[in-house]
Amino acid sequence: MPGARPRLGVLIGLAAAVWAGAWTSGSRVVGEERPDVVILSPYRSLVGANARPRLRPHAGVDFAAPVGTAVLAAADGTVSLLIDYEPGCGIGVVLSHRAFARWTAYCHLTRALVTTGQAVARGAPIGLSGTSGNSAHVPHVHLELCTTPCASHRDGDLRGTLDPLSAAAGCFDPARVYPVDRLVLTLPLPCRRGTTDARR
Repeated sequence: MPGARPRLGVLIGLAAAVWAGAWTSGSRVVGEERPDVVILSPYRSLVGANARPRLRPHAGVDFAAPVGTAVLAAADGTVSLLIDYEPGCGIGVVLSHRAFARWTAYCHLTRALVTTGQAVARGAPIGLSGTSGNSAHVPHVHLELCTTPCASHRDGDLRGTLDPLSAAAGCFDPARVYPVDRLVLTLPLPCRRGTTDARR
C-alpha cells in the first residue's frame, strides 16, 4: 500500500543484515561469503521478537533461529547454571567467563547439550534453539551479557547487563585467533550463506 510505514521488525532485520555485512534478498545473500544473521530484537529494544511492542527495554539480543539449530558458546567458559523457567528464559544455559568477570545467558532452547560445571570452548554447541519460555512462539535465541552472575533478566531490568553486540566479533571462525586480554564474543549461531525465515 503506497505510503504505508514498514514494520519495525523488518527494519530491525535489515539493520541486522547491514551490521553483519550482508544484504539479504529472498533466499540468498548478496555479497561475498557474508553471514545471514537476523536480529529480531536488539538490546534495549521496545519491540519483541514477534515484532510487537514491549512494555520495557529488552535486556539482551534475540537472534532468529529455526527450531533445533545448534546454539554455540559465544566465548570459552564454564557452565554455571542450567535454567528451566517457563515464564521467562524457558530452557537456558548460563556460561561463566571468570577471567573477565562476565556471564552469557542463552534462552528459549529446546534443550541444553551441556551440564553444570562443564568447560566449553568458543563455538561449541551448548543447546538447541527453540521456543521455550516467553519466546512469543517465535523460534529464536536470546543472548545476554551480564556483569554479575545471572539467570536472565526480565524486560526493563537492565541492571548488570551490557549489549552483547558491543563485544561481538561476528561469526565464530575456528581458524581465527581471538584476543585473550579482553572478552570478545562470537555470535551464538552458525553462520552460513542463504537466508532462513525463522517465522515459517
